[in-house]
Amino acid sequence: MVIKMSENRIDPTVAGLFLTAFIALIFGFLGIEAFSSLDWGLMAPALGLAPVIGIAFIVLTVSAIRSGNAFATSLFAFVAIALIMVPICLMTSWFAFVIAAIFFIVFALIAFLVGAPKLLAIMLFFIALLYLFVGLSVSPSTVDAFSLLYGIFGLLGGVLALYLAFALSTEKLPVF
Repeated sequence: MVIKMSENRIDPTVAGLFLTAFIALIFGFLGIEAFSSLDWGLMAPALGLAPVIGIAFIVLTVSAIRSGNAFATSLFAFVAIALIMVPICLMTSWFAFVIAAIFFIVFALIAFLVGAPKLLAIMLFFIALLYLFVGLSVSPSTVDAFSLLYGIFGLLGGVLALYLAFALSTEKLPVF
């Protein structure tokens, strides 16, 4: 499967990758902040930003439906739900984050099996690990143990998403 920009240059895939990079990088920095105790004061704004980005993913879901991209439609709809639920899940349970991680692993496997670029499958796997370690860090006794891990995987997933977004939008960088 070859991913290319649409003829009208309005492609929900690239917009979704840019938004994924944005939110993954935010969570990456939050993990590093929680581990290092730098107290950048990012947690409250990020929790408020996650549902807003989730609403943007709802718009991208509609755009993906209109463009006929079934994989992007299902992925964007799931990401929208996952982001809208972040503030609720952080206050209530780690279980929802682990379930989200499982779904991201399923999406990574599907992307790999349908022949999508390997970087997309790897990025989705990193996002799965981000959600898994955020869920495991919800318990006050494990914050330090897992916050660095979700910070690292958030940064890795964000950088890969950013690279893929630039590669697909410019069509000048290789997509592996």
